[in-house]
Amino acid sequence: MPFLSHKYKIIIAVFLSFFISYQGKAMDDAEVQAYATFIQDLINSASTTKNGQICTFGSDEIANIILTQAKSPINLDKNQDKVAKCKAIYVARGSEKILKLEINKFNKNKIMTVAIFEGFIESGGMVQVQIGRRDFEVILNYAEVKAAGIRLSALILSLVIN
Repeated sequence: MPFLSHKYKIIIAVFLSFFISYQGKAMDDAEVQAYATFIQDLINSASTTKNGQICTFGSDEIANIILTQAKSPINLDKNQDKVAKCKAIYVARGSEKILKLEINKFNKNKIMTVAIFEGFIESGGMVQVQIGRRDFEVILNYAEVKAAGIRLSALILSLVIN
């Protein structure tokens, strides 16, 4: 009997390992979905000087969700010539190096830019989103937001931390 007991302990340990791993993945998926939804709501509630679609620049999990959920989104990785049709651009994680070349063009065209990675504002981006203690937090590049004529909703402004 001790052998069966040991065997069951191993089976249970393996099962728990997979279960915990799966639960961690599910929480990550939920967080990604929450970011994508929040970013789309932020963009849709903003008043901008540009009418147009939500666009993505670069590729990550959030960009993929935006491309499947937004109304007529534009993937700028495949359609660089359509940047003028963008109301706002979600800049994916991993695009930091290329972004330095493109951010001035986006800002010059008064297109709202949104990202979740550290240093986005310092790179010239307009809106950086992060998860705070209890809710999303927003960091703004006030100079670029004002220059682009973007007005954010009172709800979004209540989440600004800088």
